[in-house]
Amino acid sequence: MTRSKEPLPRRERRRLELEERRAERPQRRERQRRSSGGSPWRSPMVLFTVGALVVGIVIIGFAFLRPPADPAPIDDLTSPVAQVPADLASGRTLGEPDAPVTIEIWSDFQCPACRTLAIDVEPPIISSFVEPGTAKLVYRDAAFQGQRGDGRYDESVEAAAGARCAADQGRFWQMHDWLFTNWNGENEGAFRVERLRSIAGAAGLELVAYDSCMAAGDKQTAVRGETQEGLSGGINSTPTLFVNGFKVNGVPTVAQLSELIRQAAAQATLDVVVAGTR
Repeated sequence: MTRSKEPLPRRERRRLELEERRAERPQRRERQRRSSGGSPWRSPMVLFTVGALVVGIVIIGFAFLRPPADPAPIDDLTSPVAQVPADLASGRTLGEPDAPVTIEIWSDFQCPACRTLAIDVEPPIISSFVEPGTAKLVYRDAAFQGQRGDGRYDESVEAAAGARCAADQGRFWQMHDWLFTNWNGENEGAFRVERLRSIAGAAGLELVAYDSCMAAGDKQTAVRGETQEGLSGGINSTPTLFVNGFKVNGVPTVAQLSELIRQAAAQATLDVVVAGTR
């Protein structure tokens, strides 16, 4: 007769059970992986991360592709109130060549005080002294304000260049008035390329000639050159006026400028009388 196996001690049975469980763990994990499809992309954490990346890419793409806000619409141009006496214009000078008083105006088309001078002070001075032949205005470029922009496009220089191109067509003072009337803030896009061109058209310029003039670049160079000339001569703020050489900083009132013109005209007349008696 054969003997039946003796039962294993409890400690030995426990050890064997633990070894069997350890051996089954890899197989159990493999079965779980296969039952889930076997792809790590189905993990909730992975799916959440990928979803967040896609949303971020869409948001960034929209920010770069959508058109920027238009700071100053092209079709909102306002006509100047005063009409310049075109028959008295010669380039950047307005008035009779032999007028006894010369008012030299160093200005920037982006300067708020210059705008006040152009819109509120110049028109009554023109009607009271320029048209009768007592004074003439001479415009000079002191294009400072655009230097505060981003450096890629100088609105002061480009506006002044546009006005010089207008002078080539005999319409400087019309462009001067349209520019100041339609300025709306320093380096905020009022004189960006397409809007500046629209202003030129509104001022009566022939645009094919205007485009060619602006593209040549010599007007911009001339503006920068005259600005530097002004700086070298002590022009460090705008507007700066010279009434027969007498310097006026800032914006005079109509009454103040009128009195200076009368004094300058009287002195000019006296000088002529004195010179005639010699």
